Amino acid sequence: MQAEPRVSPHSLPGIPGRAPRPPAPAGGPIGARFGHQGLRSGHPAPPPEAGGPTREQPIHRLSAYLRRTHGLKLRRLMLDLGTTCPNRDGNSGYGGCAYCDLSGSGTGAMKIGMDLETQYQTELRRVRRSIPDGPCGILYFQSYSSTYPDLEPLAQALEWAASKADVAPILAIGTRPDCFSEAAADLIARHRSRFLETWMEFGLETADDAVQISIGRHDTLENFHRACQTAGERGLKRVAHTLAGLPGEKPGGYRRQAEEVARAGCEGVKCHQLMVLERTKLAKSWREGRVELLEPEAYAAMVAEALLLLPWSTVVHRLTADARPADRADGRTAEWNRIAEKQVLDAIRNFGEASRI
Repeated sequence: MQAEPRVSPHSLPGIPGRAPRPPAPAGGPIGARFGHQGLRSGHPAPPPEAGGPTREQPIHRLSAYLRRTHGLKLRRLMLDLGTTCPNRDGNSGYGGCAYCDLSGSGTGAMKIGMDLETQYQTELRRVRRSIPDGPCGILYFQSYSSTYPDLEPLAQALEWAASKADVAPILAIGTRPDCFSEAAADLIARHRSRFLETWMEFGLETADDAVQISIGRHDTLENFHRACQTAGERGLKRVAHTLAGLPGEKPGGYRRQAEEVARAGCEGVKCHQLMVLERTKLAKSWREGRVELLEPEAYAAMVAEALLLLPWSTVVHRLTADARPADRADGRTAEWNRIAEKQVLDAIRNFGEASRI
């Protein structure tokens, strides 16, 4: 296969203009006694018997979606294609985004000599401890940008992945929006029928292009919308990665991310808090006292506000980010995530009650 030309994050043509969404109505459906995802989206949620919100589950979690849609419990199998990123090889910059470590926010397995089959078997053993029989996995090409600098690694991986579809019937591919070309979309779409679903996971991270520059990311909101449009036109589902707490983000910045995710028509969202990982530029800034991290209560308030704006049809793949303790510079543990996730759910529920006082 001929290598695809590199895509500069600064050279993509503008996306067609879109009319702004009308303001979301305040409050929620008559008779609602608790807040839930989508309450301020302008789109009514289905009733509980049709998979809609309950007080126990006020957000549309991925686990519930998979059970209801496919009758399956699945977990991600994290895989590394050995690709890179335009912020690593000099096309946009060097050293990566401020928060991204040397593994490209993934496993880095290919760099230590683990081919895809070895990675898969390792991950499968982990997942089989909780799902011993039947389909159990989501093949997730996670590290760096899976569609950059050319499509050959991905093309080979897609052929390999098809042979695993009986065990891992969903495929997820992570990449930067500026690295997602029509050729990449066409390649992935040709393999779509082999899986129950195929997800494109696009990093939004901020809806403010000035923040993109300040953290050394050098992508744009325009590129995010173009990538989502390109994927959607080919029947690929879109999962947006959002990030709360970036240095320089203005008040309301995380809410704006949710508004842009809804505008792009994304079928899924991952909510992440800013973490400080070892081997990152952010770690140096944090140790020098130039970066302040969110506490659970502040993070929960941001995420709850965002989820109130996202339609119930948007599946929540994650409420917090995590990493191996050995990779964390900030010393935070799974307990922080547990507290934050509980506070997110409480904040959403309480919104419905408070709005009716």
